[in-house]
Amino acid sequence: MVVRISTGQSIRGVLGYNESKRVEGNAKLIGYQGFFPGVENLGIVQLVRRFDALLSLNRRTKTNTVHISLNFAPGEKLSEESLEEIITDYLKRIGFGKQPCLIYQHHDAGHPHVHLVTVNIDAHGKRIETHNMGKNLSEPARKEIEKQYGLVPAEKQQFVGPDIRSLGKLSYAEIPTKAGIQTVLNQVWQNYSFCSFGEYNAILRCYGVEADRGEPDSNRYKRGGLVYQVLDSAGTKKGVPIKASSFYLKPTLKKLGLKFQREQSRRENQVPVVRQKIIGELERSNSLQELEGRLKKQGIDLGISRTATGAVFGLVYVDHQLQVAIKGSDLGKELGATGISKKFGLVHAKDQQAGAEDRVGGQKNASHIPFTTKELEGELLESALEGLDLGKLSDSAYQGPVYRDKKKKKKRQKTSNQTES
Repeated sequence: MVVRISTGQSIRGVLGYNESKRVEGNAKLIGYQGFFPGVENLGIVQLVRRFDALLSLNRRTKTNTVHISLNFAPGEKLSEESLEEIITDYLKRIGFGKQPCLIYQHHDAGHPHVHLVTVNIDAHGKRIETHNMGKNLSEPARKEIEKQYGLVPAEKQQFVGPDIRSLGKLSYAEIPTKAGIQTVLNQVWQNYSFCSFGEYNAILRCYGVEADRGEPDSNRYKRGGLVYQVLDSAGTKKGVPIKASSFYLKPTLKKLGLKFQREQSRRENQVPVVRQKIIGELERSNSLQELEGRLKKQGIDLGISRTATGAVFGLVYVDHQLQVAIKGSDLGKELGATGISKKFGLVHAKDQQAGAEDRVGGQKNASHIPFTTKELEGELLESALEGLDLGKLSDSAYQGPVYRDKKKKKKRQKTSNQTES
């Protein structure tokens, strides 16, 4: 059983997410504690009021919402009664046995999982400590519950959610688009390592999804927007684009930029291992198509970007065993677009701009987003800068125009001259 705990400041937001899943038919309210019978018939306003009754007792605590997901191994079939028993036991062990709580079972992923919604203010207005709760309380509780109920230990679950082979590509119109994309995003963000927009999209394409910033001259691109769409078997976008901010995960450009930075530290150990795998198959291949086939048998997908004339200008290797995507040029010149093109006698884009190696599906390299001059200057969407601490940006991150107050400058000069005289 894998446990994920998150805390926040909006009980309405967490309830809204789970209730929207229930309305869509992708979740079911299977249990509750601290509510009267018939809670399944209440609206979100009435549900919020129940929690607000406790939150009103302690307005000083801002981080007052607790959202927990319990994820079980694929194949573990648990009845609603069994889930309720496990959850009741878990809540008691972490000190939330007397807190009002709603239990939602979600059906939008390839593994059984439930979401618990509660608050950390008790009936006396005291705050229930959540700092290090995962390490000090949840982990011991999880291990005891796994033994007691015969669950697959978290250590034996290599990921949360289906792997690339069991999930496969999304098929447009067969499942709800948003729910399908959300499942893919959860899988990719929780399990894969990527350090650029191109690498990120290469992974998503394996699942039949693409992140789209829009064309460089479009309003979406200029304002830092991002949408997601399902792809058909030919790689063509289908359906209505869905904004990144509308997903619970909120996989926006700002959040991507932060993830790129965090993943850089893992790259040093991954590059040599992936490179060794590919070099061996490259030496035995006589064509790009043969190389693709050999790599696929090793659990590696090759993302190829081509110009309108068919010239190869970008390669990204997605290793599903190591769960990492790395662009070709980072693995060595011979594994980049130019090196591969020369080896197999392919046309390569000689006049491509610097950094085009990292473009996938026409997307520009965005490993730096949204911390660039273009994104920070001019008109920006609030979503692109929401929560961004500009004070933490380095001097090199922003080199836009500096505006000085001429009056203050003249005043300083006048004062300086008077002092000297």
